[in-house]
Amino acid sequence: MTTVGFSFNKLNAEKKNISEQNIRVENNVGITNIEEGASIDNKKSIVRFEFDFKCRYEPGLATIELGGELLEMYDKELSIKILDSWKTDKKIHQDIMAHILNSILSKANIEAILISKELGLPSPIAMPKVEVKDRPPEAKTETKLEAKKEEQKKEDKPKKK
Repeated sequence: MTTVGFSFNKLNAEKKNISEQNIRVENNVGITNIEEGASIDNKKSIVRFEFDFKCRYEPGLATIELGGELLEMYDKELSIKILDSWKTDKKIHQDIMAHILNSILSKANIEAILISKELGLPSPIAMPKVEVKDRPPEAKTETKLEAKKEEQKKEDKPKKK
């Protein structure tokens, strides 16, 4: 499987009154439709995955909605299986679904972060934070270079007889 295209066709954001201290952010992504795209040749074909991504700031403070499509190239045989499975019971094999959702989330989360910044909202995904902890006074911090120099000094000292 190879990603050959990605685009947003819906961007919608609304901010109400942000006065709450305890904001809860809920993210959701789902596949809304799967269709066959243009056929490359007799061995490969394109499958178009349509999606919706929603980010809700609860309790009812703001929403960010994104929609779009992801184009993936598969062997003809696999694309037929994907399309048949979707047509019969709206399901996709979990390995394929994991790849599709991860591809969508990697783009949609970045877009949602940019939109949240423009609206003055907290990031919809938790950002990493640095925590500084007190070190005990006897703890010594040394770089690899300093450790190597100390080791070299010990080796260079002549042995006493």
